[in-house]
Amino acid sequence: MKAGVGRILYTSQTGAAHDSRFQACRDHARTEDLLRATGLPWTALRNGFYAASALQFLESARRTGDIALPADGPVAWTGHDDLAEAAAAILTDEGRFEGPTPPLTGPAALDFDAVAEIAAQATGRPFTRTVVPGDAFHEQVLAHDAPAPIADLMLSIFAAARNGEFAAVDPTLAELIGREPAAFRTLLEHTWAE
Repeated sequence: MKAGVGRILYTSQTGAAHDSRFQACRDHARTEDLLRATGLPWTALRNGFYAASALQFLESARRTGDIALPADGPVAWTGHDDLAEAAAAILTDEGRFEGPTPPLTGPAALDFDAVAEIAAQATGRPFTRTVVPGDAFHEQVLAHDAPAPIADLMLSIFAAARNGEFAAVDPTLAELIGREPAAFRTLLEHTWAE
């Protein structure tokens, strides 16, 4: 309070938990514990998994038509613009959320099988979904000069998704921004049009 801090706003993630299979979610859970211990007012924005990450995973598929990734599960992919607008709304209504927000998510939880269908509909060309064994995916990431901890982290996203850690779909984001959040297809079409 000496520094004039009224509230700490922290960008966390849906699925933040000490037992998450995704390291970043375990880190978010520990950070939320530290915020709780400060005694200061705080809000953790439990952002849905960024759609930009899914679109990065799709970069090679954009050329090949094959979404070759590890087995996954449903993820409520969410757009950065919608999340930024929600953060602004929370900042202007400061006391609305104490501690973690409900999940701030896109309108649907999709696995990469569903994403393949969306990509086909959006582009008018076929997309297949090939499940790559985790160790093969890990080796592919290493072959692109990523350090081993990054390869481990990327692989853990799929393990957490299989465990349902990013599957929650919640109306809070829509309520905060006053409209339905952007659908994954809209985000894909916008990115691929660039």
